[in-house]
Amino acid sequence: MESNQVKIDLVTKQPEGGCTLVLVETGPWIGEQKNQNMQRLGNRIAGCVSAVINGHVARRYPATIGVPLTIQVDSYDTPRLEVDILLAKMQNDFDNSPEIQEELRSGRFTSAILLRHRWSDFASELAKRRPSHRFWHRLKRLFGLGVAH
Repeated sequence: MESNQVKIDLVTKQPEGGCTLVLVETGPWIGEQKNQNMQRLGNRIAGCVSAVINGHVARRYPATIGVPLTIQVDSYDTPRLEVDILLAKMQNDFDNSPEIQEELRSGRFTSAILLRHRWSDFASELAKRRPSHRFWHRLKRLFGLGVAH
């Protein structure tokens, strides 16, 4: 495995014409683990941007060539504010990088890179799901409700 590879969990086309590169991060991140994971995430995002700028993403996913790209971090049970701040700082750094901006202006691989964060916690995700009939049946059996003995 090359040292410059980055894990992209999902690549999707956007209805308005761009593509989204999804990076999934799960927590909880607590204590020293939080700092290590924040640094790892920063490196992962930077690696993704580098892979875009150097054409590695375009070679692997031709649909991304020449269209605006969004690098979306989908995170669950991670420190929301800290991840938001990290992405804002990194977006600012990319927007002010002469090398990145020159590559974007050339349009060889992409015309724009936008960072986005989607956050959720597991409790919220579970609350969105409607339990199935099978779930309720198993729960009733577990507690002996409505089951003849």
